[in-house]
Amino acid sequence: MSSQGESLQLQPLPVASLSPAVASLVAGAPTAKLLAVRGMAPLRPAELLVAIYQLSFDAEPAIRTAAEAAPASFPDNVINPPLGEALPAPLLHFFAARLPDQRTAVLERILYNPATADQTFVMLAGRLGESLLEIIFQNEVRLLRCPAIVEALFFNKRARMSSVNRAVELCARNGVRLEGIPAFDEIVNAIRQDPEATDGAATDGRFQAAITAAEAASGIDEASGDAEELFDEEAVAKEKERASGMSFIKFDQLRIFEKIRLATIGNAYCRKMLVRDSNKLVAMTVIRSPQITDMEIRQFAGSTNVCDDVIRYIANSRECSKDYPVKMALVSNPKCPLGSSLRFLPYLHQDDLRNIARSRNIPGALATAAKKLLQQREHGRQ
Repeated sequence: MSSQGESLQLQPLPVASLSPAVASLVAGAPTAKLLAVRGMAPLRPAELLVAIYQLSFDAEPAIRTAAEAAPASFPDNVINPPLGEALPAPLLHFFAARLPDQRTAVLERILYNPATADQTFVMLAGRLGESLLEIIFQNEVRLLRCPAIVEALFFNKRARMSSVNRAVELCARNGVRLEGIPAFDEIVNAIRQDPEATDGAATDGRFQAAITAAEAASGIDEASGDAEELFDEEAVAKEKERASGMSFIKFDQLRIFEKIRLATIGNAYCRKMLVRDSNKLVAMTVIRSPQITDMEIRQFAGSTNVCDDVIRYIANSRECSKDYPVKMALVSNPKCPLGSSLRFLPYLHQDDLRNIARSRNIPGALATAAKKLLQQREHGRQ
């Protein structure tokens, strides 16, 4: 069994491994195949699951489609017992991927099956709810063997903060680095120094309350339409006034491991607040978040309230600075390193370049360079 987190490649089982009844069915008439994917074939439960899996590769599109839909349509009493048997790992992955999260009894069966592949755990760790995730957390041998599972749990909002902390510390204690988790070393140190880090009563409630409040705050932001004023002090004051009627997040009371996880998986409200955090690790986690949008990058690029490291990161990232509004925001921001601003200057449109040349909020050397570039362009048109 592979210990890597890459996606499991599904392919038909070798014909030689099939029972005579299944081999005969998959090589038989389309009518018999369709009856099988509807659960009406004279097969043992485990054989039925194998047949459904094999038929998902059938040459007939209608049969493939029916087989793909079968796992979600079959009742628990039909597929639950055989999913606990030593079935092929690709088959278990096939069923796990197609069962809705609400089918907890069946998914639990797959999670407790030793034959289930690590890649299946990675997939499920990223999407299941709290109760099923706790089964994954308990399997420490598997977590250490496949660190990608812990990383998937970290990125799942429904995973308990205390359980995530225990899994992260478990890996660190056993010399397993989680490269996919931002600021891993700092998180580990913070967990080890905080006696409440793995205490569910304290940590879980605080983190979940922050997630819930952030979702409510995000709704207020959308309704107010002030997304363009994220860093305007007056807008921030208004935001706090609007939020006074709800459970407002006290970001300064959150632990470093909670802030970093919120900055990574939280919504836009979390990011806009945490990008201004006094801890540079938190702010840098925001800008590296896989959830960040182009609009947010442009807003951060033009803000004087974020740390220099965030501005420098945006300026030095080809992906972040690819859009014109970001280049313009960086050049207009006095916190942007002069070398980066000068590099973006030639990309500016004539009117924007003229405004930069007149601006008193930027370094004099940049304004002078803008004037020279304007003169060169005007001279070139003559």
